[in-house]
Order: sequence, then C-alpha cells, then structure tokens
Amino acid sequence: MSLKRLAPVRDEASELADRFAADGHRIYLVGGIVRDAMLGLPLDTAFDLDLTTDAQPPVVKSILEGWADTLWTQGERFGTIGARRGRRRVEITTHRTERYQPLSRKPDVVFADAIEADLSRRDFTINAMAVELPDGGLVDPFGGADDLAAGRLRTPLDPESTFSDDPLRMLRAARFLAQFELSVEPPLVAAMAAMADRLSIVADERIRDELDRLLALPDPVSGFALMFETGLAERVLGVAGDGSSALERLGRAGQDPIARLAALLADLGTPADVQAALSERRAPTAMSRAVAAVLTAAERVVEQPSRTLPELRRWVVDAGDLVDQSLAVASVLGEVGALASDVAALMEAEPDLCGPLVLDGEEVMALLDLEPGPEVGAAVDELRRHRFDSGPLTPEEAREHLLSWLAR
Repeated sequence: MSLKRLAPVRDEASELADRFAADGHRIYLVGGIVRDAMLGLPLDTAFDLDLTTDAQPPVVKSILEGWADTLWTQGERFGTIGARRGRRRVEITTHRTERYQPLSRKPDVVFADAIEADLSRRDFTINAMAVELPDGGLVDPFGGADDLAAGRLRTPLDPESTFSDDPLRMLRAARFLAQFELSVEPPLVAAMAAMADRLSIVADERIRDELDRLLALPDPVSGFALMFETGLAERVLGVAGDGSSALERLGRAGQDPIARLAALLADLGTPADVQAALSERRAPTAMSRAVAAVLTAAERVVEQPSRTLPELRRWVVDAGDLVDQSLAVASVLGEVGALASDVAALMEAEPDLCGPLVLDGEEVMALLDLEPGPEVGAAVDELRRHRFDSGPLTPEEAREHLLSWLAR
C-alpha cells in the first residue's frame, strides 16, 4: 500500500502547510482520502481537504486570513474552521477528543495537543490514519494500514467506548463492511448487539443519511446482514427476525435504492404499513411514498399473472416514473415471466403512453360544452380508459369517441 496517489494533494496543500509551520504548528491530512489512497483507489478531483492541527481555532483563523477566499466558523466551538480557496473546500479541526453523554446528541469536546489523541477518537482503525503535510509520513498508531491489508474492521479503542461516544458508528460499521469487503472482529459484533438501543440518541436525519449510503453501495447485502445479526435492522427499518428472506430479496432487487428498500421491507405488511413504518422513522415523505408505490405496483402485477395489453398499459401508466423499480421488485416477489420485455416492447411501440392525453381538460370542456366539475373528470377518465383499450389515438379519434360516449 502506498501514499503516492496523495502527491497532488500534498502539492496543493503545501502553501497552507508552510503557513502553519511558520507559525510553529503542525497540520495533517486525515479522513477517507488517506484510507482510499492506501487502497489504491482513484482520487476524485473534487475532494475536500479534511485536516487536523495542534493549533487552536483562533490561531487557525489567523493563519487562514489572506490565504482563504471564504471563511466560516459555525463549528468553531467544536474546533472546526471551514474555508474555501478557489473551488477547493477545506475543513481544519484542532486535535480533540470527544465524548457523548448518555442521553445527549451533542459531544463534549476537549482539545488535545497530540495527533495520536485525535486519531483515537476516530470510528475505525482504517479511518484513524493521518499524513503530515507537506512531506511527512503516515501516522498510524492503531494499525489501520495492517487492518486494510488484512481486510479487517476494528475500532481504535474498545468497541464499547467507540460506539458509546457516537452510536451512529454502528451503522457505519455495516457500511464499511460492505463497501470495502471487510471482516468484522467478534468483539465489535458483540458490542453492536449489546448497544443497539443506544441508536435512540442519534438524530433521525443522521441515521437516514447513513442508510442511504449503504443502500447506494454496489453490494450492500453483507452490511444489512450485520444489521440483522446485531438487531440494528429492527431499530432502523422496523424489521424483526433473522432477515434471511429480506436479505435474499435485497440481493436480487438490482441497484436502485428505492427498489432495494422496497424489497427489504416487502414482508413488513401492506404497502400502507411499510409507508407508515418509514414515516415513523422520519424517512422523507417522497421516499416513503415511492417505496409504498413500488410495492403496490409490484404486488399487483404479481397477483395478476394474466396480463392483456390494456391491463399492461394501465399498469405501466400507474407505475409512472417508478416502472423500472416496480419491475425489479416484482421479479423478486414472484413469477412475472416476460414482463420486463413486454414492458420494453410496449414503451418502444407506444412512446406516448405515459405522456398527456391527446386532448386536455380545456379541449374536453369545449368539445362537450361542459363547465368545470365532475363531468369533466369523468370524460377525461373515459378518454384514458379508451386509450388503454384501443392504443394510441389521434385527436380526431378522441373527439369522435367522446361525442359518442356523451350521446350514450
């Protein structure tokens, strides 16, 4: 494992590092960028500079003046000063230790002089590495490089202390397990199972963001398996039991996060039950509705295996923008035969199917001499039904059908 990939970062940060050195302070690069460099992963050119220093916040601000284009200090009481130079975002945090009180969502922060003390508060050893700038070597007091090489996930301190300080780290363990194909040390698993209830002090938004990151991974199954094993899944998703069927569905649900979540929760009850469970856990309204809509469409098409062309048109229109996710989940929930190819052929033959009707409401009112009201809705519904039954319509065909319908 090598740090050669960090050469562009070192070069870019050298002027800033020189300013700290001239003031008698040291500064280090920390965060996922060090871990990813050790893994040989490509460096995203839009990276943020995540730095830590022995300088106190007032000193950091004075050093940044004249170097940064913009400065912000909202996190100053926690030791963090933010800045932007050009297009690069920089966050510089004074070495610190922090601990959460048993019922608090806010950490108590104590500044430290040594980089080792700062790294000890990190979540996992693979993230508890630093590189001194501009030309220093790797600082790795907890063996993160060895753990990366061995594919092992450990905490710098005992896992009970690490998870007690910030219980969200238990969900991060599930994500890192899946993201980097790691193995988990038994003491870490035991601590997660024993401390799962401590997630109750974590803000719903932070839990939701971590869940979203896990769902977006190429293969999140091992991460969710750890959550089921330790009882975290029930606290995050409302899912009880060993989760074996949920994990099997997840593995076959494709790459879309909405489809994955719908597959995970498919045996939680009705789509309305699933939406209620997600809402109870403060999921965004758009997400909870989308998951419920996908489950509704998927269950409907599985329960009606004999699909005529009008039925297929109606199902596609009802699924709307979620048709791909609904197809993926339907294939997980039951036998759907050639549904995917049938839908693809239909969309190719009738690209206007999900678009507006050939006559809008105002045209319908003018044609039938109607005032706004339920009759207009009934006429539009009839036109939509006729479109499902007969296929694409010209405006002339639509007008002729509506006049005939009104006469009847």
